[in-house]
Amino acid sequence: MRPIPRAMLTHSAQLMQPEGDAYHAEILRPVAALTRIRIEALLQEEAEPGGVRTIRKALLLFDGRNSRPRGTLFATGQRVLHEGTVYRVQAVEALYDLGRMHHVEVTLVG
Repeated sequence: MRPIPRAMLTHSAQLMQPEGDAYHAEILRPVAALTRIRIEALLQEEAEPGGVRTIRKALLLFDGRNSRPRGTLFATGQRVLHEGTVYRVQAVEALYDLGRMHHVEVTLVG
């Protein structure tokens, strides 16, 4: 299977690891500057007893050949900063082709 075309990998983002301080505030430590990635963002509305709640979600595609930095590992709970929005990594799924990692799909929640 061919890699995701570079023309589609037009986004960049910052991968960060949350850490707590002595006052239980969340501090985000930069892990990697992600380049040549694809982020598909969407808004999802859910009905609640008090009205409608809007949830910001996104899907990050990290190509095994073209995305940088190579060897980046994603884990649930990490944060991704993209265009001023901080997302939390909810799920990570690596997809393989003939035993080699083709791309990683990272589900993000804002």
